[in-house]
Amino acid sequence: MKVIWVLENIKDDEKIFGKLNTLLLIASVKLWKKNHPDTFCVLYCDDLTNTYINRLGIGHFWDKIEQFTRKRKLNRDVFWAASKLEVLSEQTEPVILMDNDTLVYKPLLHLLDRSKYYVCNFERGQGYYPTGLDPLVSQLSYKPRWKMESVNVSFLYLPEPEFTRMYANLSLDIMEQFTKLEAPHSQYLIFAEQLLLNHLLERENKEVRSIISTYWNCQEWQWGEDHDKGLWPIYESETYFKHYGPLKVWIIQEKEGQDYNKEIKMLENCINLPNLDTSFLICR
Repeated sequence: MKVIWVLENIKDDEKIFGKLNTLLLIASVKLWKKNHPDTFCVLYCDDLTNTYINRLGIGHFWDKIEQFTRKRKLNRDVFWAASKLEVLSEQTEPVILMDNDTLVYKPLLHLLDRSKYYVCNFERGQGYYPTGLDPLVSQLSYKPRWKMESVNVSFLYLPEPEFTRMYANLSLDIMEQFTKLEAPHSQYLIFAEQLLLNHLLERENKEVRSIISTYWNCQEWQWGEDHDKGLWPIYESETYFKHYGPLKVWIIQEKEGQDYNKEIKMLENCINLPNLDTSFLICR
């Protein structure tokens, strides 16, 4: 099984990595490899990120590091995750895509039905995602009847390469059109990435399961009711799986009771690398 991480430094500035993001990246691959030693782990990254990885001496945690080169003309400030889709557009085998801030604490792979698709969780996006009436969405060349259900792709298992490439290329096409239309913010990114994927899975009659069996209500910004198409409800899942997502900003700013130093200490204990030198990191 091929498992991939994608890290592009869209600002061409080493400072944007920061200590928290760096430790999360290391924990993500180390925990996965510890629990799934027979999988083939690949990091796709640009030259600056590769230099940074080598400076930290952590490149050996992946089985291979691949050069990432941009192929699409996109507004990377808005479509900052486009590199993941560019990598997916070139896959020729089943893959798991891991976000760099997704941690899997215990063996997971044996719980997956390899014939089905898996996402992190299902989302209810009514009132949050732009709809077909949105002035930019209405100008897209692809004009299905958009629904507001979506999927979170911080963990993504894609068993069929042909579908993977079709999804990724259509997503990138939409991002290109949004770029030309001067889409102002990243809700258009997640429309093209997450809402589109849910639409295509439904259109192609693919069986989909989630890691977390609790709906995320985007507009209310909270977890909702449970469903029967996932592995664990949200609070049970935290023993096995965690995606940090927007929580990273709260940790860095120590909002809502978050403790930055405590989180850093937990991650350092998690990765257990006493000789890791992060002293040059000036940003949290």
